[in-house]
Amino acid sequence: MIINTKYFGLIADITKKKEEQLQLEETLISVASLKSIMENNYPDLRKTSYSVAVNQALVGVETNLKEQDVIAFLPPFAGG
Repeated sequence: MIINTKYFGLIADITKKKEEQLQLEETLISVASLKSIMENNYPDLRKTSYSVAVNQALVGVETNLKEQDVIAFLPPFAGG
């Protein structure tokens, strides 16, 4: 399965990328599993609080991903 990831703010600093395309062996993967993969690839993510959006909508960790989904890793942000 191929998914597209985008990184913002502190997350982009950690990954040293703004986006990348991931080729995953799994055909069914949840956001929780993807977070685990990403935290193994980028250990500093474990020390960071972040949210995940799928196709521009914030989702929970139980959400399953589909081929060609766009996943955004969002740092904490404040409103005002």
